[in-house]
Amino acid sequence: MPQSKEPKPVGAEPPYDAVLAAICHGTHICAFYETEDDLLDLVSQFCAAGARRGDQCLWVKPDGMNADPLARQGVELHSATDMYLQGDGFEGGSMVALWHEKLAEALAHNHAGLSASGHTCWLQQRDWQAFMEYENYLNEVIADKPISLLCTYPLSACKAGDILDVVRAHEVALARQNDRWSVIETHLTNDSPDALDGASRVASLSPREQQVLSMVADGVATKSIAFELGLSVRTIEVHRERAVRRLGVRTMVEAIRLLTLALPAAPLMAVKRHTPGGLRAANH
Repeated sequence: MPQSKEPKPVGAEPPYDAVLAAICHGTHICAFYETEDDLLDLVSQFCAAGARRGDQCLWVKPDGMNADPLARQGVELHSATDMYLQGDGFEGGSMVALWHEKLAEALAHNHAGLSASGHTCWLQQRDWQAFMEYENYLNEVIADKPISLLCTYPLSACKAGDILDVVRAHEVALARQNDRWSVIETHLTNDSPDALDGASRVASLSPREQQVLSMVADGVATKSIAFELGLSVRTIEVHRERAVRRLGVRTMVEAIRLLTLALPAAPLMAVKRHTPGGLRAANH
């Protein structure tokens, strides 16, 4: 009997952060943080979301920061200084070529795509303009490609004007507020608390559980699901039962309702591409 193969969890454990669980391919995100613990939590959540999508996960991390927990779970690690400053200064073209190379490697190894996070610990004022031009260009580079990029900025090193430059160069901007990551600028299809909660819960399911639940929602009978996926009827029933339990509901009807509720928020989970504008608060 065929066996289902589910990806090993990376980084974070459930309950997952609603915003980070909803990130999709083709999204360019920036995030501002204060402490190393916040940064580790942010990147762990980002990588966990990517792993649940089947992505190869990569972190270009600050020098000297302990990232052993992520390394043990398959996250590829690189030094930010070594990666961004390969010559006398920063060269955006080299970094764009690197992301193309890493995406090709991920796809060649049968990953769904690439989830990569970079850091700005190396960034000096002399490289600021070139780096902002590169950040703006990345929106075009990753459009419609199976890659998500998270750029992290320590608040202690950012001036007010710098923050505005950074936000304008990204599709989604995040900051830590009240012990959770909140969107401070974007155009979401649906950023209501219920939709984000639904998206977070659905994202906590394994890829197989999401697949089975979606087919049930489409009205496909259990026997037909088993035949289409090459699994036994009992295995499909186990996935159905597990999905209901992990979603925190009692019936399949409630599970399908939660899935339907999550869909509008799904693609930040479908962040629409836009011309970046001013800051706005998002109530989550």
